[in-house]
Amino acid sequence: FWLKDLRTGARTQFLFAFALQQLTSDMSSAEVRNLLTKAVVVEGGLEGAQDDAPPEGAEVPVERLGVEVPAVPGDVGLCGGLRAQDVAALAGRYKAWIYLNTADNPDFHLAELEAAGVQVVVAPFPGPPTMPSDEQAEGVLAALERLPRPLMLQCSTGMRVGAALLLWLAKHRGYTSESADVLATDLDLKFWTKCTRCGPMKEWLLAKLPAQDAPLASLPRGDGLVFRQLFDPETSTFTYVLGCAATQEALLVDPVLEQKERDLATLKELGLQLKYVINTHAHADHITSGGAIRKDMPEVKTIISKASGANADLHIQEGDKVTFGNLALEVLATPGHTDGCLTYYLAGSPGMAFTGDALLIRGCGRTDFQQGDAGVLYDSVHGKIFTLPGGTLVYPGHDYKGRNVSTVDEEKQFNPRLTKSKEEFAKLMAELDLPYPKKIETAVPANMVCGVQE
Repeated sequence: FWLKDLRTGARTQFLFAFALQQLTSDMSSAEVRNLLTKAVVVEGGLEGAQDDAPPEGAEVPVERLGVEVPAVPGDVGLCGGLRAQDVAALAGRYKAWIYLNTADNPDFHLAELEAAGVQVVVAPFPGPPTMPSDEQAEGVLAALERLPRPLMLQCSTGMRVGAALLLWLAKHRGYTSESADVLATDLDLKFWTKCTRCGPMKEWLLAKLPAQDAPLASLPRGDGLVFRQLFDPETSTFTYVLGCAATQEALLVDPVLEQKERDLATLKELGLQLKYVINTHAHADHITSGGAIRKDMPEVKTIISKASGANADLHIQEGDKVTFGNLALEVLATPGHTDGCLTYYLAGSPGMAFTGDALLIRGCGRTDFQQGDAGVLYDSVHGKIFTLPGGTLVYPGHDYKGRNVSTVDEEKQFNPRLTKSKEEFAKLMAELDLPYPKKIETAVPANMVCGVQE
């Protein structure tokens, strides 16, 4: 709370702050600050927080000027209406500024921005009851995509800026509505978690995003990657198709036996020739289709970790690469869920990590069977996956809540298990008391001979 002291004492300060929060939950930070400034002038009963003001000549923290900076992506500020002097104070810290109202709005201070050399885009993005048109939404997304960072998003109340940022993050990463919901909640975006009038905006945004069972493609990376994320609803398993557009060579990651025909049809539709079937580990909840595919297509080779102890045509380990056309997956050993767990990393912009059951969205694989070890898993994730570039897209082996993709930065900051200490994590995993997978008695033996069974 930006006012530190009240003449009536600390208890009154807390109650006043709480009441003010309830009354102004739909207001921007700048509006609240202006309201409090007026209260000081009119009533004279409040003392400002001058005693902890920055030294003369020091930069005022952007939060004191009514700016929020969500942890993800970390280089985009959000604000509502600002005074001209506040815009002038902020302008030198941002390379670009997107204004979501029309240019004739009194909150828009173009002269101050131009004086600081800021790239400015005016891109109207209306809120309830009028929702943005497709053209307006695309205009904001295009600006967010091309403008340099750090960047400021501004509207009148500080609400629509959160919606614009979330829509861009979700579209940029291919999020389902459930993945967007989790991210908005974890970031505590004001329009999502505090605004009582933003329901129509939330509904509009979620309707723009795909469902979990829709085949999802990645955004263009510039390296000729052909990509599809597929989902098996019975086992909540993700299968991934990765192909090289230049050579048509392709591979399947973690395919499910019952979805064999779907996967082969997808490859044919994309004009790809299957080279490898690769698994992140020997699964306990489904049977791989590698053996069945290899029986029909002998030229296809199956791949699994050497440490898994499972049969396959090729065994790989840390430091190896799986090449398909002009592209290659880097192999990272990430044991802990099982001894043989691998993460496959495709470098690029953005990078892509196929983490199997080692790292899930806001979770991780269990460690109570198949050589599971909580301490080993903790070290694997922190030492191998969390050291990848923060923007790396995390594609897990499963999700049970409608989500489909995350990033390394998100999981480092918000994963409720893996943000704990190693000791706390081990205790939590030991106390999960989960039932065994329904197919464990058939899946594990079958997957131990993945791809070479007669």
